[in-house]
Amino acid sequence: MSELVAVELATLASSAASFDDAVAATPAIDRFCSSAPWILAAHAALMGERSPRVWAGALGWVALARAERPGGRYLEPLELAWGLACPLVGPDPAALTEAFLAAAADDPDWDAILCAGVTPGSAHHRALRSRLRPGWRFGLGPTTERYVASLDGGVDGFLARRSRNFRKAVRADQRAAAAAGVQFAPVEVTADNAVATLARVMAIEARSWKGQAGLGVDAGPMRAFYEHMVGPLAAAGRLRLMIGRADDADVAFILGGVFAGEYRGLQFSHDARYRALGLGNVSQLAQIEALCAEGLHTYDLGTAMDYKARWAEQVIATTLYAIAR
Repeated sequence: MSELVAVELATLASSAASFDDAVAATPAIDRFCSSAPWILAAHAALMGERSPRVWAGALGWVALARAERPGGRYLEPLELAWGLACPLVGPDPAALTEAFLAAAADDPDWDAILCAGVTPGSAHHRALRSRLRPGWRFGLGPTTERYVASLDGGVDGFLARRSRNFRKAVRADQRAAAAAGVQFAPVEVTADNAVATLARVMAIEARSWKGQAGLGVDAGPMRAFYEHMVGPLAAAGRLRLMIGRADDADVAFILGGVFAGEYRGLQFSHDARYRALGLGNVSQLAQIEALCAEGLHTYDLGTAMDYKARWAEQVIATTLYAIAR
């Protein structure tokens, strides 16, 4: 059995491309939300004081952090805000899980391991259950669902999989936006302009109903999360942004990231003064048109919310599993 070696979090950050290659090769996980930009940003901005615990080896990577929480000492994923990130990444989940549990058995400094982002019935799930040491207990935690849409067949194929009422409503929103002079265009985000471009996006968010109600991502920990994530995504060429403009001003945006042929929606919003135009629908369809032209095959809309059901065909569930001793 190949051994895993403990490494610093800085090693993961400096080896992000190698880490993400392991993520891309891992079956049955949320790849974007297990990738380095997402998990490092979440750890830095959302998860509080913890001690990173990272292992690496020929089989892949294990990306966890040690936290003192009620009930004991936990080893948990770097991102546990949504429970999307799988901390065990590599092409052979069974072998990687066995190697990790062997390393964990020799470590006295934990009471429970939380492994999120695991698809029930997957190789990760089977290995976690079957490779427990004597006296260890296996438990079931919460399940997270996310909506996913196929981009097969381009925009026409996407719309053909929607209801007639959906198509009618979206086309009406497009006409209303055009009549109001709103036009969407892609914005290239690079390492050089990432900070300025994010400020532009956050200015739109601040004028949205969410921002005005104090529920937006333009302040607090969520803004810090985006500030940590946007730079690495931009440097890797993985950000996709469209901004809608009217009367020489920014009025809407849609932002997401790409990885392994998939687009993961991150945020879209618009100036509250334009709320009647349905710019959420217009921005999503504009982004989908660009993604299809790029040749991407999947649109992951993120964690389940009612409005997303109309845009997707599939609900994918992943679960958090716990090991206690």
